Amino acid sequence: MKIKLILLLIVALMAPLAASAQTIKRIPLTHSQNPTNANLPFSQAVWAGDALYVSGWLDPDINMHTDTKSQYVGILEDIQKFLKSQNLTLGDVVMMRVYLGGDPAKGGKMDILGARAGYSQFFGTKEQPNEPAITTVQVVLPAGARGALVEIDVIAVRPK
Repeated sequence: MKIKLILLLIVALMAPLAASAQTIKRIPLTHSQNPTNANLPFSQAVWAGDALYVSGWLDPDINMHTDTKSQYVGILEDIQKFLKSQNLTLGDVVMMRVYLGGDPAKGGKMDILGARAGYSQFFGTKEQPNEPAITTVQVVLPAGARGALVEIDVIAVRPK
């Protein structure tokens, strides 16, 4: 019993060392992702080992997409392009966090049906059966993102 406890303690103490040995690579925020200020103090994405953490993403065509579903689709299309630039696909996404603003057309409530309709175009399909873990919450989106109803961030893992 003591040997098992000692081995467990060794494993627990070594885990942080293994995690800290991972390679970290930051991908700067680009002008195309945030045309109003590409010099914000955060990265567009960060590689930590084989995991890619992608910062919150707004619809690049927010002025043309005025409802939750179309913004959701616009964001996922843009994230899909970004993932491709990193040699990943939406099939590599393991976690997705969705922040929904209150939709004035829905009395200030989040449009969960519009979000689901946008999501189902990309995940759980015959072409792309992956269904990542997902969290969806209603938030107040940044004032500078007028008309934004959706923001999405993802974590993708490079397959081995």
